[in-house]
Amino acid sequence: MIKYIFTFLFFITTLFSDSNIIVGANHNINDRFKISYIKDESALLKIEDVTNEEFSKTTTNNFTLGYTKGALWLKFSVTNASLEERFIISLNESFYEVANLYYFDKKWIKKSNGVFVPIQTREVKESKLSFEVPIATGQTQTFYVQLQGKYSCFGKVTVEKKSFLHYNSILSMNTINILLFGILLMIVLFNLFLYLKLKEKIFLYYVGYSFFNLVYIVNMSGLLSYVGLGKYIYHFHLSAAFMIGFLVLFSLEYLKVKKYLKNYYKALRLLSGIFFILGILVLFSYQPWNKVINNLAGLTSIILILISVIIYFKGYSKSKYYILAMMTYFVFVVLFTFMVVGQFEYTFTTRYGFIIASAIEAIIFSLMLADRYNEMKDETIATQKVLIDIKNTTQDQLKKEVRNRTDDLTKTNKQLKLLIDERELLLREVYHRVKNNFHVIIGMLWFENTKVSSDAQKFTELINRIKSMSMIHEHLYNSSDLVNINLKEYLEKIVRNLSASYGDINLQMSDMSNKVIVEFDHAISIGILVNEVLTNAVKHNQENKNLSIKIALYSEENRIFLIIQDNGLEFKKAKNEDGLGLKLIDQFCKKLPNSNYTFSFDNGTKFKLNFEGTHADL
Repeated sequence: MIKYIFTFLFFITTLFSDSNIIVGANHNINDRFKISYIKDESALLKIEDVTNEEFSKTTTNNFTLGYTKGALWLKFSVTNASLEERFIISLNESFYEVANLYYFDKKWIKKSNGVFVPIQTREVKESKLSFEVPIATGQTQTFYVQLQGKYSCFGKVTVEKKSFLHYNSILSMNTINILLFGILLMIVLFNLFLYLKLKEKIFLYYVGYSFFNLVYIVNMSGLLSYVGLGKYIYHFHLSAAFMIGFLVLFSLEYLKVKKYLKNYYKALRLLSGIFFILGILVLFSYQPWNKVINNLAGLTSIILILISVIIYFKGYSKSKYYILAMMTYFVFVVLFTFMVVGQFEYTFTTRYGFIIASAIEAIIFSLMLADRYNEMKDETIATQKVLIDIKNTTQDQLKKEVRNRTDDLTKTNKQLKLLIDERELLLREVYHRVKNNFHVIIGMLWFENTKVSSDAQKFTELINRIKSMSMIHEHLYNSSDLVNINLKEYLEKIVRNLSASYGDINLQMSDMSNKVIVEFDHAISIGILVNEVLTNAVKHNQENKNLSIKIALYSEENRIFLIIQDNGLEFKKAKNEDGLGLKLIDQFCKKLPNSNYTFSFDNGTKFKLNFEGTHADL
């Protein structure tokens, strides 16, 4: 029905069109007239051949003749009824590979133009294919225009005075294109920023859609010629395929197809992949892939609109904005498509309506994404609120758990303290009983000593050995620390015991500023060693009434040093190696960590012992 209405309007306007263009004094531009045409499918006709052809077919200067094989020849005449003699003939399009204008002035004059001709070398330096021609006042000139290209044949032939501000009409359309270019560029940059910030695929898909939409409009508007890229016009048609591919991906995300129409989700993603493949194929062959893209794009648009309607009735109310945007754009794309195939007349609406609709669609989509951003923001705030509530609840639970654990630990610590106190009490009782047993043994030895006088010295040595071991238990029984032994205090007790046993012996311990701490086992070994060394000194110097023994104890760099020196006779170590005393000294020295000892004889006997003291307090 729409087709017949447009055909009727086209017929009516043709009736009122002039077959001959008359440029009067009051007419700056003629844009409503008839032109004749023929189709040269061989593309071999020359101007001399064309003039002999009958131009039986006519159309208006707003011509839409569809896809034409070979070349298209247009014919029209211009009568100059004004004082101007220089005129501009424009086709209002930029995509023809060949656009040659012929007229006869004593000979055939040819003016060449085309999309591959750089603007710098054109007679009329603009993206729209135009020619400057002379027409003397009062004369009529016939013009032939040869058009050839891979795209559909459509355009608008205009004749205007050169003095007229011809560039204003061109600038007005370019202004719209540049304005749309700026809008789309801002949309691309803004959504790219949102994608980098939010990492949401929908913003990336819209960036791809907007970017290739921008490239497509620039390509169709002829603006590529201004930057020297006109020769790539067919390659840039891949933008149409990529634009639809990204539109499908964007639609899948915005309409939540995976949620509402899960069975169609994979098929539509596959469809988007097909468009990307077609876009690559266009780089190698413009036709037939461009026609495939155009036909498939129309079908895809219908599918997307139907899906959005279905999803709307499934309960996703926001799809109505998508339907509005797509329907607005789709209506004008349909008008443009029918114009391209020669069914609708070339008008501002059919030619540029889809560009205006594209801007409207871009604005609606941007508002949709802004709403999506706010929705995501609200979701984020709601999620943060839930997390804060969970955090507060968790903190309260954690505090309660900490209190419970603290109470349990406090209770456990009290129980442990009781156990430790009981252990210490038991240990003290053990040490006390061991000490008493040692005293019983010592008492029995002393009693036997009073009966056997010949072995008195041996009994005395044995008693002192046992006492040195007994004293450590006595020391622990009276100490607050049952593990670590203050070696100085322990040795002082041994020295006092030996002084009491042997009478007038001058035993001296040098002042020790360092507090030397050793383990229990090491203390027993050191006690026996000291007892044996002191006993040997007394035993081998019984005739020396001025016997003096000095004991020094100190620590350096985690090692403990013990020095015992007397002023008596030199101790003959070689003669006493088989004695029990030296064997005890050697065996108990080995029980100390990393120990070594020496005997030296200079003005008496000097015993020097050093070992690793892990508990030395420097």
